[in-house]
Amino acid sequence: MTSNYMSGYPFPPQRLVIIAALGLILELRVPALQAPSHSAAAVVAGLDHVPIAVRDLEAAAETYRRLGFSLKAGRPHDNGIRNQHAKFPDGTELELITAPEARDPLTRTYRRHLEQGDGPAFLALFAPDRSRIPQNLTPPLGYLFFGPRNASPTDRAEHFAHGNSAESLVAVWLSDEDLAPERMLFQRLGATIARRVVYVPGRVEADVARFHEGEVLLLPASHQRVAGRRIVGVTLRVRSVAAAGTLLKSHDVNVSATADPSSKSLFIAPESAHGLWLELREGH
Repeated sequence: MTSNYMSGYPFPPQRLVIIAALGLILELRVPALQAPSHSAAAVVAGLDHVPIAVRDLEAAAETYRRLGFSLKAGRPHDNGIRNQHAKFPDGTELELITAPEARDPLTRTYRRHLEQGDGPAFLALFAPDRSRIPQNLTPPLGYLFFGPRNASPTDRAEHFAHGNSAESLVAVWLSDEDLAPERMLFQRLGATIARRVVYVPGRVEADVARFHEGEVLLLPASHQRVAGRRIVGVTLRVRSVAAAGTLLKSHDVNVSATADPSSKSLFIAPESAHGLWLELREGH
């Protein structure tokens, strides 16, 4: 985490509302199933970042460098949390994060998560105007947060110069038997939801929650790798899928191509990315 993050949370609490942290159940008093107004700005504009919990931060960082990411080291935290950031120019990012010991509620959460192996632990959604974030939200979804997008005065051009040409986090994949709570919440926060064919990497029909900047795929439970872990993958926009493929091949990284003939994408399997699918997609 960079220096403007407060120790103990993935984001600065003064700039963040937690939907349901560590079992706290909150309630949003709005009309059920009410469609968002397209004339007014949505509360959530898009995606913020995904923290990926890893047992060995140095090994995970080396893996992500081999995958073509330039990483920015985070600062040490009083509770022992350490991290590395793969940052993109629009403020979205992937975060590699570890908690060597259980010292407080957050580090205990990470340690429990890591008992089942490395993998994505949280999803932050981008709320540009925090004054519009409802103070009470339902349903309780403890893995979701609102984030401010993290721009730091210590960011440098080299932090955004990814060898795989990645430039934005544009989609997050969720999977579970019942994603109705997410579907309802995303709609209330400004997303439009439509059913369409997606490739992950195989062809599947799924609901997609579309925000102004990015989307969330709501996949069948068969795509869940670890019981209870809803986040199963992410899509990153790259400038050149050919350049990404050349780099990955030079580093002996196995990739698979999309079955979609109209799309340019490469897929890195969870076994090669510390617990989640990485799609590198050229174009929108």
